[in-house]
Amino acid sequence: MVEAGFNHISQFLSDLFASLVSLLKVAIRGRHATRLPDRQFATCSVLGNGPSLTESLADQFDFIRQTEIVCVNNFAHAEVFLRLRPQDYVISDPNYFVFTEQTTDRDDIRKTLTIFQDQVTWPMFLYVPHFAKGSYLLNVIEQSNPQIKVVYFNYTVVRGFQKLTYWLYSKGLGMPQAQTVIIAALTLMINRKFDTVYLFGADTSWHEQIRLNDQNQLLIKQIHFYDKPKDLTHQPVYSDAQRQRTFSMASQFLSLHKVFRGYEVLRNYADYRGVQLINASAKSYIDAFERTTINRPISH
Repeated sequence: MVEAGFNHISQFLSDLFASLVSLLKVAIRGRHATRLPDRQFATCSVLGNGPSLTESLADQFDFIRQTEIVCVNNFAHAEVFLRLRPQDYVISDPNYFVFTEQTTDRDDIRKTLTIFQDQVTWPMFLYVPHFAKGSYLLNVIEQSNPQIKVVYFNYTVVRGFQKLTYWLYSKGLGMPQAQTVIIAALTLMINRKFDTVYLFGADTSWHEQIRLNDQNQLLIKQIHFYDKPKDLTHQPVYSDAQRQRTFSMASQFLSLHKVFRGYEVLRNYADYRGVQLINASAKSYIDAFERTTINRPISH
């Protein structure tokens, strides 16, 4: 009884402190509240870039095409991007927003930018964190392609008492920690009040590709559905700008913990907002969402 009471008090104080810190951050950044467009359909499909998306696109292409489609990060590299013509695209990788015309080591970002400029011929919302405003990439997109409308979201991580954090999420004043772009995308789609959000290509299987070399360097092979397998190798995951040290195994698995914990937070928030989150990925380690296999058409 004494231990239970102590734990309850400790949790209350922890939530109180986190809530106060969150409110302070919101007070500083509150003028950047997220303003989202209305949904176009009752159902949307969020497409991660995991290898299993190849299978999902082969089997569920017609189903996905009947929903509002949300793509992320470098999805535009895939040939299927021009066939899907997604209504929504979310980029949260900070590397995109420090990219300039002089950057030489990010051909992937340059390729995405070129596709956005020259090949997006349909209306598309591009969601980016507010700190990206004024970046080279967004300036080029906004000046060169009027079909792409930029939506800025407030990526202020808030924690604390559940009712408070949910209220801040719903008002666009804060978000859960988005350790992956999928967490950011799902949060935005929950707030757009879709009835059902399907998730595809969310393998979340990076741990399968972790290696340690003889120099105790952490290596990982990043695999996306649009990659050519012969071009993929295990690469060091550096923790410093000088590329001298790699992340430790402990820090890598802590990062994975944050990913999976983020999905648990989203499941509870989706329940609170009355949104059904369904993981329809052909392969996935995410256990927070209901799983399903798509084998039927949908009606709007």
